[in-house]
Amino acid sequence: MHRSTLASQKVELVMAHELFGFSEELKGVGKLPIFVGDHPLVPKANDAHVFNKSLVRRILLSMKGGDTSFLLEGDKGTGKSSLVTQLHNRLNKPMINITGSNGVDDTHLLGCKTIKGGDVQEVDGVLSYAYRHGLSCLIDELCTLRPGVLVGINDILQGDGVINLKHHGIDPTLDPRELLNVDGGMTIVKHPLFRLFATDNTGGKQQRDARFVGVNAQNSAVRSRMTSFKVGFMTPEEEMKALKGAADVYAAKRQVTPMDNLFIQQLVEFAFRFRKAFAMEEACDNISFREIQRWAYKWMMYSDADESFVDAIYTNLEETDRVLALETFESVFSRKLILPEEHAYSVGDVADKFIQQNVDAAKAALVNAA
Repeated sequence: MHRSTLASQKVELVMAHELFGFSEELKGVGKLPIFVGDHPLVPKANDAHVFNKSLVRRILLSMKGGDTSFLLEGDKGTGKSSLVTQLHNRLNKPMINITGSNGVDDTHLLGCKTIKGGDVQEVDGVLSYAYRHGLSCLIDELCTLRPGVLVGINDILQGDGVINLKHHGIDPTLDPRELLNVDGGMTIVKHPLFRLFATDNTGGKQQRDARFVGVNAQNSAVRSRMTSFKVGFMTPEEEMKALKGAADVYAAKRQVTPMDNLFIQQLVEFAFRFRKAFAMEEACDNISFREIQRWAYKWMMYSDADESFVDAIYTNLEETDRVLALETFESVFSRKLILPEEHAYSVGDVADKFIQQNVDAAKAALVNAA
């Protein structure tokens, strides 16, 4: 939605709770202006997504109140990125995204100069492009970025209405009063629809948790410029609803037998038992919704609870957590897990069996020769 077309874009007012499937109104939110028509950058709908009413209300009110930078913090698989994409789907708001890493720097976010057709050309990064044209920009895994990168976008994080791109030069003959009128120039006026969302497991804070190796603690002043929200796991009822919805869609698409409600309940129970153990420091890691969703998909495809569990969850676990997983599986399903051959026997077991077979064969040969 470029600034020049914003005025002509058709808008309709819709009650917020209706957009997100809530039965009761969201206090203080009321009606939201929703653009009519399709846009290729609006995320696809996931009808199985379950929204947290309180969290959605606070995000919408923050957006309505003028906040432009948001950080969603939470454990793996709590649905941080999904919340952002599905929020934008319901609002029919276009967005672009980038996944953070140590290799992402300010040129990826704010642009650079490049050569095209023998000429020097100035290009935007994903963030400056969104800022210029009124898109939302999602930065996933924010704390994999080097701290200095985020310091370089402090002006955007704090909601400044005008930013200056460092890689652009200024024409010394240009009248300063015309600076903001230069298309693609150094100075950008923030589009009123621009929003920045970021997700992270640690919230930019110092970590000693081995699960989050590779992340960087971020400058406290950077974090203070963003409105931060905690994204937790769904309630058991919400998780069963979301898992059932996702499983039904998968079953219809792959033409396999859907999972019944008992199996859905057992998968969610397993996850919550494991999360409780993690909270009591009896496990090294959590079990996320993403993982039990993968288990459900493989269960339907394999037609086997045990093999699907091993490939979806068990093999990924730390050795100490595998013991807990076996115990938890038995508690939920009232039977022991049947491990496939590669997990059921060690190399030592196989070697001992092979050696014993050779010994027995040699003894038999001696007896026959006698």
